[in-house]
Amino acid sequence: MGKIKSAWEIALEKTADIKLDKEKYQHDADLTKIRTIAGGYLSDDGKSLEETEKELSSFDRKDLKEALSITIIQALSLPQEEVLDDRYEKIAALTAIASNDNAQAKALMDQLTAFLKQYPMHRKELVEKMKEQYQPMLEEKEAKLSEQYGQPVKLRIENDKEFVELASKNLERLQDQYTRTLDGAKQQLKELLS
Repeated sequence: MGKIKSAWEIALEKTADIKLDKEKYQHDADLTKIRTIAGGYLSDDGKSLEETEKELSSFDRKDLKEALSITIIQALSLPQEEVLDDRYEKIAALTAIASNDNAQAKALMDQLTAFLKQYPMHRKELVEKMKEQYQPMLEEKEAKLSEQYGQPVKLRIENDKEFVELASKNLERLQDQYTRTLDGAKQQLKELLS
């Protein structure tokens, strides 16, 4: 009769050929540390750029570029409201660190910052123009309803179903245009940082 193996013995046999890749483990740990430091800087953890740079200087240059590149690309998104903080300037500072002050990367980040900051303004302008153009139609609806009910009817443009649908379609189109441009710029930046 054969020997019955314990669960421990079976587990040891199955894991006997597994080797721990210490370099990969260290690489992944370093990437996580770098991204944590960069994320803290971006989220305003109180550390200055100089303190952040000093902290990042202890890491391998290749790991630093890789981790910062991921952090930078993920941090670039379309703002829904007017940008009043310095988040894009901080992203640009991290880009300078990752690219060794590459002039092309700096120029692209300057363009991206201006592009991203104008998005909320374009959204607001689009809504205002649509309201302006739609107002006469709303007044016509009010007049018809007032005549129909025999008393004055006041409609709000924000509650008008047709306007809301029209605004939604146009805002979605604007967002799609910006997103496509942003995605292309992110790809360019990624190539510059690699």
